[in-house]
Amino acid sequence: MKLFLNSKKVIIAAFFISLIFPSQEILNNLPSIDYEKWKVLKEGNISIRYTDEFNIPWCNAVAVYPNSIDQIYRVLKDLTNYKNIFERVTHSIVLDEYNNIVYIKLDMPYFFANRDYTVQYIEKKEGDNIIFQFHSVVHPESPFYEDSVTLPRASGQWMLIPLSEDRTQVYYTWNGELLGSFPSVSLHTAWEEQGSEVLTWLYNYINK
Repeated sequence: MKLFLNSKKVIIAAFFISLIFPSQEILNNLPSIDYEKWKVLKEGNISIRYTDEFNIPWCNAVAVYPNSIDQIYRVLKDLTNYKNIFERVTHSIVLDEYNNIVYIKLDMPYFFANRDYTVQYIEKKEGDNIIFQFHSVVHPESPFYEDSVTLPRASGQWMLIPLSEDRTQVYYTWNGELLGSFPSVSLHTAWEEQGSEVLTWLYNYINK
């Protein structure tokens, strides 16, 4: 952690206090690790579930990786590199390194409009577990693309649970809202695809 900040960073950090903290409230409804009312979309090496018992649809994908928690941790912290880790990410631009704020743009499949969002990442520890939570924020330098639908409530978390020195359980939870003209009848398929793709791409990048 940097112990000294220049005046520009101090001003930026102060500016975002009023923007960041109110938007964290969406994470208060994020299902805990003990939540038991998930509805199953897929079982297997990657299990995918969702719940509609909250004011937004939460989705969850779970897998066990043959990697140490430190290996996965280092990759997930590399926000600028997300465009090289996750194949649908076309842009991953860190707008504020001090506050871990990043702009992400996604290439959606078929004929659907792209999606984008600006989020802040927050790192936590619970015992030996590592948690990366993310939630939408407003940033004056976020790009605007007419071909994208911006997701104003993008949010979720990564939870890494070490099972041994070289085995880690990976939980990826996200807000399943897609907005725009995305048909509601296709949401379950989209959630299943997203969970499978994201955990597969992360695995492939780590083990390439």
